[in-house]
Amino acid sequence: MIVREILLLPSFEGASIIAGKTGMDNEITGAMVLEAIDIENWGKRGQLIISSFYALEHLSESETVMFFRTMSSIGIGALVFKPERLMVEAPERIIELCDDFDLPLIKLAPQVKYESILLDVLGHILDSNLTLLNRFFDVHKHLMALALKQPSIPYILSPLKNALHAEVTYFDTMRDRRTGTEQTLTEFTGYSFNRREPEAYQTHAYFDAKLFYDKGFGASHQPQTVQALAVRIPSSDGVDYYLIIHNADRELTPLDTMTVENIVSLLQMEILKQNAIKQKLFYQNNNTVHDLLLDRFGSHERIDSALALLGIDRYPLYEALLVRTRVVDPIDADRIDELLQALRRSLRASYPGIVYFVNGDRIVFLHNVRNENSGFSLDAVRNVLADLHNSSILPLFTHLAVISSATDRYSLPAINNEVMNAYRLFDETQGDFEVRYDDLGLYKLLLGVDDPSQLDTYIDPRLSALHQDAPDLFQTVVSLCANGMSYPKTAEQLYLHPKTVRYRVERVRKIYGVDVRNPDDYLQVVLADKIYTLRKDS
Repeated sequence: MIVREILLLPSFEGASIIAGKTGMDNEITGAMVLEAIDIENWGKRGQLIISSFYALEHLSESETVMFFRTMSSIGIGALVFKPERLMVEAPERIIELCDDFDLPLIKLAPQVKYESILLDVLGHILDSNLTLLNRFFDVHKHLMALALKQPSIPYILSPLKNALHAEVTYFDTMRDRRTGTEQTLTEFTGYSFNRREPEAYQTHAYFDAKLFYDKGFGASHQPQTVQALAVRIPSSDGVDYYLIIHNADRELTPLDTMTVENIVSLLQMEILKQNAIKQKLFYQNNNTVHDLLLDRFGSHERIDSALALLGIDRYPLYEALLVRTRVVDPIDADRIDELLQALRRSLRASYPGIVYFVNGDRIVFLHNVRNENSGFSLDAVRNVLADLHNSSILPLFTHLAVISSATDRYSLPAINNEVMNAYRLFDETQGDFEVRYDDLGLYKLLLGVDDPSQLDTYIDPRLSALHQDAPDLFQTVVSLCANGMSYPKTAEQLYLHPKTVRYRVERVRKIYGVDVRNPDDYLQVVLADKIYTLRKDS
């Protein structure tokens, strides 16, 4: 209900607008008699304030201006002045202020009672709200009947288009998927959303949207920017989904808003259902890949069946790729899953048929290949990881990536052992590291030993004594070798002064006879460190 409609009510017969005529389209949502100056405690947006202005009579000029400024900021719809014995006409200053703040000032006939004004205004609003509620119930009943049919997203969008007389689009921002009632409108190449202030009947977040198109519509082929309205669809998977309404020139009526709210709830139910299905499939496939890698199926027939279920039984050979990610800042620890999801999407874009097993901060991909030349490329894996490192929306992280050799379908545990052994061997390596198992050379001899305790005989006795007597000195020379003999980098890593590192290295040389500047001793230190790493994880 707006101000100009108020004047048509019976109790406003003989009333006149004496100020603020530019605000005749202000919305009226309630009415209240006010004979006090604390409007901030009682006023609400859209209210019709009925007063005789007694309370304003003794205010100073600045206090009166502040009173009207407060009313304007609250969003008061209009003022109604009832002439009384002590104030027959509205003060000239109040008339001026109503004009300044576009606040309609209605002068009533003297004989009109407050009760009849309140009954007229509030009764009309209640009747309007009841009508709106009945129409909302009809819309809700129709959409709930639609929900029972478990409709697809395009099927959900169709009745909204008919109700709003506007084209609409469903937008999944993470996967950049768009589904709409008009294909050309879904082909925007960029967008920006600006949050709107919430209005009546809106429980979701509404945005003024700008959609950028490389090509115009109709005869125009120039880039174009189109205004739209976007509503965020809540989800439990951390992804931003939006409903976009393309007719931005037309304001939503309360019934339109209620229809949109119902459709958004229906889309939310569909997203939750799809996410539940995806989650179930994820756990099923995750467990199946894990069981294949650990040789839990027991027979060739069951292995064949599992590979067919995963859709990776077309080619004769298989490779494994293990990637371990670790966030740099502990505050991002809860974002590991987000990081691994981004890794899965990126790798599957390059290798569409891969499946995977996720465990904590690491993931093992299984790839079915025609021959050894068509398997994982170390350069391609590096490029994918580099893109993730450069992403502005992902946390900072370090990584380790290991690619196995190729094997047949009945030897999958062997390639799992390859990547897991290499993972244990290099997991403490500083910085990012990528390697193929076939390129490990001498390290493959260490990894091929069934009993890691047998490796003790390969450790230089001098280093065995150093490791036992002075672990801190042993760790110092290991870190120095790992850092390419850089004393400053080693000192930073161990939280020591570079002179302290040099002092420790010199002590190792004098007491144990190990000089890391000697290539043979350097190799012995690296070899001993790797053997102790394997022994620790065995």
